[in-house]
Order: sequence, then structure tokens, then C-alpha cells
Amino acid sequence: MKDSLLLLMTPNMSLENWNDLGQLSREMNYYRELCETANLNLLIYSYGRNDFSYVRDDRNIEVLCMPGWIPRNIPYKLQNLIYNLSSLVIFRKQFKTARLAKTNQFRASGFGLLLKLVFMIPLVVRMGYYYSHFEKISFFRRLSERIAFTLCNLIITTSGEAKDFIIKQYKLKSQKILSICNSVDLDLFKPASCTKTNDLIVVGRLEEQKNIELLMTVLSQVDLKVLIIGKGSLLPLVQKTIADHPNISWKARVDNADLPRYYNGSKCMMMISRYEGNPKVLLEAMACGLPIIGTKVPGIRECIIHEYNGIFVTNEASAMVGEVVALCENDLKIKTLGNNAALWATDNCDMLKNINEELRFYSGYLHAGKLAYFN
Repeated sequence: MKDSLLLLMTPNMSLENWNDLGQLSREMNYYRELCETANLNLLIYSYGRNDFSYVRDDRNIEVLCMPGWIPRNIPYKLQNLIYNLSSLVIFRKQFKTARLAKTNQFRASGFGLLLKLVFMIPLVVRMGYYYSHFEKISFFRRLSERIAFTLCNLIITTSGEAKDFIIKQYKLKSQKILSICNSVDLDLFKPASCTKTNDLIVVGRLEEQKNIELLMTVLSQVDLKVLIIGKGSLLPLVQKTIADHPNISWKARVDNADLPRYYNGSKCMMMISRYEGNPKVLLEAMACGLPIIGTKVPGIRECIIHEYNGIFVTNEASAMVGEVVALCENDLKIKTLGNNAALWATDNCDMLKNINEELRFYSGYLHAGKLAYFN
């Protein structure tokens, strides 16, 4: 009986990884709600080896994990290849229950197409993080996108700019693509009255993409209370800055369910990345009523309306210092921008509303024998 939604996790990603990043509760909350609304079970294809414990108490969720007999001391790509091919036999029974398969990110689309070929499972390719519309990519990547987008059944992007690019670049019909913001649980992420212990909060991976070097340069020149949450390869640079500036504090990890307390204890959120997808932490901060200080780059520029729910800052340290300080010292402006940020998040990121929109998009594929192909 085809009664499952098959979630295809990104190669090398697992529920354990999501938990380590503090993202497990957020991701599972969304997929539980999605499947409950659609009256489907959830089948998760994970690259972890022991993810069963994370869903042990949920009878409507089954996790397919990489077998222990696949050697750990061989390259990850080879491990994944062996896993993907052997799973066609090992998990054949489970795959036959899938009414629809959905990738969590584009990189899972290759295996999704294989499942579509072997088991005739309609495939939804989701890209929560997509950059081909603003960055030059290789011929092989462009070819792989053309194949995946042409052969899959439906596509979900979190960016209107990305949707327009894909339609034009790959000559697809607009009905095949849904552009929808990442979702926020508005019952959890909402404004709350509490003491603002931080002027600024920064949440995310400490990597080059996030412009950490420029961020540290700016934060070292402002006399503001700052909380940084995240970890990554540039942590030593962050720790070095913190050592010389006691006004800056750092936490490696906060579970997603606990983030509202930190957002509501801050005046503004700062995100000056070089580019983004549709950053969930930014959307969640907005839902809590925080104005955003951000760079006008892909992913961020689709969320911020300058001087309405946040401000765009110039990508130069001395000018950015002045812009950040000016906002943080203007409580009335912070309140106005923050109220607007919460309204924008409610209009665009409501999880329940987005789930219903997503399921309407899938409607032809969720009724057995009524599959509508837009290829």
C-alpha cells in the first residue's frame, strides 16, 4: 500500500547530524505536520548508521539507515554508492510504500531519479539552498541540473529569483515549480516581552560564506552586547575576537526549540553573508519581532524590505559600524522594524499555511492513479 512520503536526505547527512546542529526538532516538526495533514507515514532515507533512536517513539516514522557492513574507512562517495545501489534490494519493500519522494536538497536528486526509474515513485526536487542563478557553475553541474529538473515531476525552491531562473534556463513550465519561503512554527517563534540582554544576535555556521572576517572586524569596533551562536572552521577567528572584547559572547549550539528565548532577548539580528538560500534562522528571528541587519545579497534581499522590516548595510567595515550603531541606539525604530518583521514572517512563513500550499501543489501525485506529469 502506497501510504508514505519518502524524504531523501542529502548524501552524508543524517538525523544525528541534524541533532548535532540543533536542527532536528525544527526539521522533524515540519515533516511530522506535513505527513499528518496529508494522512501519510514518513519514510526517511538517511545516510546515518544508527538514526533509529531519534524516532523510536513515533509509529508513523521509519528511518532507513546505512548498513553496518559498508566499510567506514573508504571514501564517502564510495560508501554512498554502495549504500544507494544495495538499498534498492534491502529496502525494496519500504520503497514500494512511497507515494511520493522528496529531496531535502538538490544533491539527493540523482538517487531520487534512480528510485523513480526502478519503483516509479514520483519525485519532488527541493532546493532550500540554490545558487546557480547568481554564480557561475561547471558544465557538469549545469548538465546534472538540466537532467534532474527535466526528469523529476515537481520542483520546490525557496527563492522567487531561483524559480524564474530555472524556468528560463531549462525551458520548463511554471506549473512544475513552486516557490515558497521556508516555514516557521509561529506558535514557537513569536514576540515575547522580556529583557533585551543583547543588542545583536548572530546565528549560523562560522564559515567564509557568512562573511565572518568582516563580521568580526565590525563587531570589534562597536560597544554593543553581542551573542554569537554557531560553530565552523572560522571559530578560532571568533574566539580570538571574543578574547579581546568581553562584550561579545559565544555559544556553540542551541537547540532550535530554545532559540526563541535568545531571539526575544536581543534587539536585532545581524546577517551579512556573501549569499544565502532562504535562511531559516533569519526567518525565525523575524517571527520573534527582530529587525534584520543584512547585506543586499541573494537569499537575504528577498526577505528584507529596507527601512520596513530591517536595513541593508554596505559591505564595508567603517560604514557598516555606523549603520549598526545608529540602529541599535534607536529603540523606536527597532520596535517599528521589529513589528513589521513579525508581520512579514506571518504572511510568508506560516508553517501550517505553507504545508497546505505544498500539499495542493502535490495534489495530483497524492491520489493513486491520478498522476499529472508536467514534463
